[in-house]
Amino acid sequence: MRRLASVLLLSSLTVLMARSASAEALPILRPAILVESEKFSLIQALNVALANNPRTAAARAQLGIAKANLVQANVLPNPGVFIDNQYKFTYKLGATMIVEPPWRLIFRRAAAKSQISQTDLEISRTLWLFRGDVRRAYVETVIAREMANVRHQLLDIMVHLRKIANERFENGDVPRLDVYRAELAAIQADIQVEQSEIMVSQTIEQLNVLLAREIPYIEPAPLVSVAKELISNASTLSNSKQLIALAMDNRLELKIVEQRKVVNSANLKVARGNILPAPRFTVGGMTEDRINSDNNRKTVFFQSLVELPILDRQQGFIAGAKSTATQLDFEAYSQKNIVTAQVLLAHRRLQSALARIEKYSVRAIPISSAISSAADLSYRMGQTDINSALVAQQENILVRTQYLDSLLAYELAMNDLEQAVGIPLQ
Repeated sequence: MRRLASVLLLSSLTVLMARSASAEALPILRPAILVESEKFSLIQALNVALANNPRTAAARAQLGIAKANLVQANVLPNPGVFIDNQYKFTYKLGATMIVEPPWRLIFRRAAAKSQISQTDLEISRTLWLFRGDVRRAYVETVIAREMANVRHQLLDIMVHLRKIANERFENGDVPRLDVYRAELAAIQADIQVEQSEIMVSQTIEQLNVLLAREIPYIEPAPLVSVAKELISNASTLSNSKQLIALAMDNRLELKIVEQRKVVNSANLKVARGNILPAPRFTVGGMTEDRINSDNNRKTVFFQSLVELPILDRQQGFIAGAKSTATQLDFEAYSQKNIVTAQVLLAHRRLQSALARIEKYSVRAIPISSAISSAADLSYRMGQTDINSALVAQQENILVRTQYLDSLLAYELAMNDLEQAVGIPLQ
């Protein structure tokens, strides 16, 4: 009897827990989604990011550092004061200066200007990579929010099935096991909703960090309005060979390597121009006192010092520049190989994602939605069991989730393809 009483008490507690759980479709605590926000399109987000972000400002500031080299290239050697004071003999006082050959100044200026051009290309590469990060974060936010909506719909469906299971149990049509299974499915769906909302908040925060925004926050536009923008002109993209040709013409890494060759060639000219040393000339007045000289006179003097380029002929700088030229040739071939691999990989991933999107949107989602509606009605009519109804609803949500995953994969592939080609493709 005690065992029977314990079983009955446990069953009663279970029923009370199930009813209390059914009264709360959603948990009380939820990760707060930002309320004060502005809806931005992808183009608007890119404009804000490139204009206001401290990362882009730090990259642009490098141009001023490079321009300082041009200022330094125009600097000439300082003049000096020459003093030769010999006790009770001759006193010399004059000015000394180093006269640089004119080609030194010309070569230095050319090298500095080449370095400025290289820095400008490196800044452009930094901004281009940052653009890819912003676009990736934007689309991840869009997909995360849509995933959260799908999880909410799954929770609503599971709560509805739980309600039907309770009604049928109270009518004596199904065992309590159906109620427990429906309750467990609702709990699992509720957990997924909570996690998806956390993901939404996380992606929005990361996007706004990239955009350097605090309040009001920026949120992407809904997927309905963004999807066309994401998939537009996908069918009109060039083939892989044309995309590789575009990449070879526009990829900043390749342009930077070529500009580094120009800089290295300019530095080689500077080194060769420095082989002939700059002469030093001194001009001044000389005084002879009457103690040690009968002349007791004052006159001018002229001195010069010209080093002979016998030992130091800039051998190290010239050898280093030649070795750097060889290394840059190999690096150019290496970068072309890397660019080709990146373009081909991104293009194949794009094709794969587009094929999945088409199959899901045209065929899989309509059939899955029809199965979901039929499974709900069949369980309500008592034609199927709870397992069939739960599996049908979960598979419907799975299909829609896979469709969103395909959209995300497409966007990431398109972003990678743009980064690989070096120019916007949409």
